[in-house]
Amino acid sequence: MYEEKVKELKELLGLKGSPVAVKLVKSADEIPEGYLKISEKKRHCEFVQDARLTGNKGYATSDEHMCKGGAGVMGIEPLPVSVASGKMYHQLGNFETPEGAQETVAAIPKSSENYYASIYSPLESAEYEPDVIVLVITPKQALRVSQAYLRAKGGRISSDYSGIQSLCADAVVAVKERGVPNMTLGCSGSRKYAKVADEEVVIGIPPKNFVDIVDALKTFKGKWGEL
Repeated sequence: MYEEKVKELKELLGLKGSPVAVKLVKSADEIPEGYLKISEKKRHCEFVQDARLTGNKGYATSDEHMCKGGAGVMGIEPLPVSVASGKMYHQLGNFETPEGAQETVAAIPKSSENYYASIYSPLESAEYEPDVIVLVITPKQALRVSQAYLRAKGGRISSDYSGIQSLCADAVVAVKERGVPNMTLGCSGSRKYAKVADEEVVIGIPPKNFVDIVDALKTFKGKWGEL
């Protein structure tokens, strides 16, 4: 489906790993044939990194999602009260006051619908149309992707984040719900557990824009000589 375009993207930008195809489904019937339930409990950000760096493919229900905040914002299970109230983040020291924590959590993108599971695959080998394509890339690569997205019509790229629930709320839910890219800096959990590197940022893009982004990068390469 996207194999040739992913190959071009990797060559153009020198990506480490693959773009990741993330999809939220409402029932087991929507799981593509051949996709197995992920056997190990992990966090959403770890599932993304496993698909990106090792080629893992599979799906995760609420039972496999270790981070209940991530599963909650994606609509796979109810958001835990301690997260929804901001209490957890206040206790962790992220915010000086409970009110500040609650205000921030209230503004975090959350799925408007409920889902059964999240599916992960490297984009080039995904047998389904993703809801969001997640890129974990360097700032310079993110710059080129942003420029490529804007080439056709211009405008601005959103970078809407709060330093918590990054790869779930910021890079997946915000993009799926709004239909436009969103860039985020990661969070403590994704950098600690999923090993998002110090020199990497995260950008989620709608699949409808992916081919145009790659084609724009090819145009830039032709005009600029290098990216």
